[in-house]
Amino acid sequence: MSKVTFLTLGVQNLGPFRDRQTVPLSVRASKPVVLVKALNGSGKTTLLTCLQVVLYGNKALGGIRGSEYEQLIRGLQRNDAIGQPCIELELSIETNGEHEILRIAREWSIKRDTFQEQLAVSRNGQVDFQLTQNWEDYLDDILPAELLQLFLFDGEKIEALANPKTLPDMLRRATEAFLGIGGIDTLAKDLNAVERRSLLQARSSSGDYETAKAELQTLESGLAEAADKAAMLKQSEAHVTNLLETARQAYERFAAEAQRSGLAAYEKAAEVRAAEHAARKRVGDAEQAVCDALADPHLPFASLGGLWGSYKALWATERETRSGLQLYEAIARRDARLIKSISNLIPQTSLNIVSEALASDAAQLKASASRQLVLVETPPPDAIEPFIETAKTRYEAALQTLEGAKLELEGMERQVAAIPRGEQLADMLVEMKGKAAAVSKAEAELETVQQQLAEIQRSVQHLEARVSASKVRMTKEFQGQALDSKALAAGQRSKEVLALFKERLLAAKAEWLSSAITAEFTALMRKKRLVKTVHVDPATYQVSILDTTGSELPMARLSAGERQLLAISVLSALIRKRKSRFPVVVDTPLARLDRTHRSSLIRQFFAKVSHQVLVLSTDEEVEGDVFTEMAKHASHTHLIIFSDEERCSSVRPWADTTESVAP
Repeated sequence: MSKVTFLTLGVQNLGPFRDRQTVPLSVRASKPVVLVKALNGSGKTTLLTCLQVVLYGNKALGGIRGSEYEQLIRGLQRNDAIGQPCIELELSIETNGEHEILRIAREWSIKRDTFQEQLAVSRNGQVDFQLTQNWEDYLDDILPAELLQLFLFDGEKIEALANPKTLPDMLRRATEAFLGIGGIDTLAKDLNAVERRSLLQARSSSGDYETAKAELQTLESGLAEAADKAAMLKQSEAHVTNLLETARQAYERFAAEAQRSGLAAYEKAAEVRAAEHAARKRVGDAEQAVCDALADPHLPFASLGGLWGSYKALWATERETRSGLQLYEAIARRDARLIKSISNLIPQTSLNIVSEALASDAAQLKASASRQLVLVETPPPDAIEPFIETAKTRYEAALQTLEGAKLELEGMERQVAAIPRGEQLADMLVEMKGKAAAVSKAEAELETVQQQLAEIQRSVQHLEARVSASKVRMTKEFQGQALDSKALAAGQRSKEVLALFKERLLAAKAEWLSSAITAEFTALMRKKRLVKTVHVDPATYQVSILDTTGSELPMARLSAGERQLLAISVLSALIRKRKSRFPVVVDTPLARLDRTHRSSLIRQFFAKVSHQVLVLSTDEEVEGDVFTEMAKHASHTHLIIFSDEERCSSVRPWADTTESVAP
């Protein structure tokens, strides 16, 4: 088991980054998140691309061709750059208790007619040439390139994973990679190679054998070509199906809108405008009621909050002070009369003792009554509190009435605005006809693709049967060596067993996937009673959602934000299953989510999915309460600032979130 942690990322002369920018990425165990905030176009997506490219090169983006990779880097290179574009990533890798620091550097020499990439991998500060040469194999052992998009992904595009056409294939491929089933496929290919070698060794000098071998090779080549074409047509079918669904949804939305705002609304225009006038009058009356409530002289005291309690305590203290002062003055007059009345009755010494005792008592009483008075004498606070509560209740009721009147007026204004003009109805019909034509065109294109796919699938089945028959013929007719014949038969049985084992292993994991995705999805969802189970079919890996009644809930019924949460739930379930601990990087993860779902995603996904999570967000995604929630789990926050004068971006540290935001 390996644990990978990003330490620093350096970027120079790529995208909006001209001068070298270094982003610290290390995290504390209790705060796994690093937040990077920026305006659109400042470089968030460039950072995501740089992380993918520095690790995997052209394999990072789905194994694109070399020309496309070159075009990507050329597109990112700055024209005003001084020096060569480069990316450096320093990371920590822990494996079986051993810890080492690696630095991966990719640099490009780009000229008009040449494009060269230099990769250097340093281990603990020294360039390791062997590790550099074998870097792809080394990294694939930790995280295969085909799984990279599950760990480093664009939050705005992740909703596409929830497409019911493409989700089963993605789930199956990801599960195969996570379970290491690729080894089964490799073993099956090796058995095919052994089969071919055995056939080549048998009757190698026979003309009939050579003819049969050539025929088998031709059939296998044709089968591979047909299978590739079928795969491409399947992708085209999914793409055209998405286009058709989009066209249908656009047509249905427009038709519904036309229904709401069409001729019926036009005929009811006078009634709607009268209702709007009445609603506007109710708003005016409610506003006057609020003004009347604000005129109550007791209302300001309702907004004092804790100050009112302080005032009551101070009033009580000063009342005691005034009472003590009055008592002191009365006792002083009494003591003066007493001394005067007994001055001739007792000796002077005794008189002095009495005078001193009385003076000491009076001094103590005077000290307790000498506190400074800051309030004028007013009625007791308890006497005016009922008036304050009455004023507050009246004001709140007036505000509530005003809010309701405003909401009603907004609804009537929308209805008035929706009343079409006569010429708008004609335009509406023309636009509806255009949208219907788009649906028809997409349906025709889908039908064409499906026909082509059906034809090529029949061709694949035919070629598979011919290949199988050819292999059987070669096994029977060219079995000069019994060992080769047995090897062929054993290889065929082994492939059948491996295929059956693979399917059963995938089917067994489908139940686990259902449970894991359901747990993740229900934890993220605000509507706790909307979904009961997310079911993954063991045979097809088709994903269906069951509501609390056991009925299937079409994915089209989910909002865009809910589909994004479903896709993230799938990723979270797969990521948690992966034994190697790898950082998760998400670009623009919260744009489509409301505040409740954002907070849930922070607590249930970002704070738990990995030991290190890099969140690349816009300035509006993470603010206010959402930023406060994110800060509880963030080690650092960085800002990307774009300078219009310099035409480039720079990365600046925010104050450490543990200091700037209270946990």
